[in-house]
Amino acid sequence: MQERIRSCVLQIIDGSVGTRGEGAYLVDLKVKGPQRARKIEIVVDDDSGVRIDQCAWLNRRLRERLEGDEELLAMVGEDFEITASSPGLGEPIMLPRQYIRHCGKVLEVTYSDDGGVERELKGRLLRVSLSEESRQHIVIMPEKNKKKGATPNREEVTLYLDQVSRAVPVAEL
Repeated sequence: MQERIRSCVLQIIDGSVGTRGEGAYLVDLKVKGPQRARKIEIVVDDDSGVRIDQCAWLNRRLRERLEGDEELLAMVGEDFEITASSPGLGEPIMLPRQYIRHCGKVLEVTYSDDGGVERELKGRLLRVSLSEESRQHIVIMPEKNKKKGATPNREEVTLYLDQVSRAVPVAEL
């Protein structure tokens, strides 16, 4: 059932050119709860940040699609709730494409160095390369170390996405 719903969402997004949903892409989809109280949670993003009207548009189109497909409606149940939203602040990046939207922002990144040791880095995302011809990577400028007497590493750090196990955008105050 979840794969059928995922397929519906992808079809709706693919058909969104020229509509309020244009530009959004699927990040995650979860179907929760029993048939009598099913919850469908959709997380979408956009390269320039998802807007509320994109979420509302997607929510309406998916509801129409589910209510119009008797077989799928029987699987989901007639009493279902759909929530289409953007990834919240503090939510980890799940798709390489999401890095584009976070250029210029601070990230906390957990990665494996060349020796396989897990390391953490907090810094500003400067560049993203998602080229298929070369290894996908991000370039981060580490934040200044605030400890007294510490020598800050202020050189850009290049991390290949296959090294990154977790990247989380951080709120800047």
